[in-house]
Amino acid sequence: MNNDYTEHTERLVNYWWLSLISGLVLIAIGFIVIVNPVESYFAFAMWFGFAIMFSGILSLLQSLSSKNRHVRRGWLIMASVADIIIGIILMFNSLLSAFIMPVLLGAWLLYRGIATLAQGFDLRAHKVRGGGWVIFYAAIVVAIALVVLWMPATLGVEAVVLIVAIAFVSYGISMVSMGFRLWDVHRYAKRLGVDE
Repeated sequence: MNNDYTEHTERLVNYWWLSLISGLVLIAIGFIVIVNPVESYFAFAMWFGFAIMFSGILSLLQSLSSKNRHVRRGWLIMASVADIIIGIILMFNSLLSAFIMPVLLGAWLLYRGIATLAQGFDLRAHKVRGGGWVIFYAAIVVAIALVVLWMPATLGVEAVVLIVAIAFVSYGISMVSMGFRLWDVHRYAKRLGVDE
């Protein structure tokens, strides 16, 4: 790792815990849906709306607090704002969300999966330990998103709900993994700072 990389990562990695919290919330909501079958399609939309909005707020905070080029800041800001808007739509417009929820969630998962893949490749390019796990779980999210987008009507509501819940768990795991990878970089950068 060169000095430029170490210098630029210092700000980003101070907020590694935002990825961790976001991932844990997504995993928890995914498991709630998997363990307790959805009683109401509208209630499901509200839960996912909350999760997406919360994830967007945390990602936006992380992006705005970092000048790091490895965060792909422009993409992260756009994705975060989209998360907040989609979350609000799903939470407060239940009739609209009932019709568009599968497509909306599929598109959101696809976009977030691709953004996380890009971050995973950045981590791997800079030889950050465990970057491959971020890529692996992000690829699962992208694959599930494509299935939901291509077959929302043929899968049925319950199947879409469960598939998207599994995608939330996978995306949450990738965010938790990202948080730990950033924590590793944070410790490495601090060690370099102390040694200098």
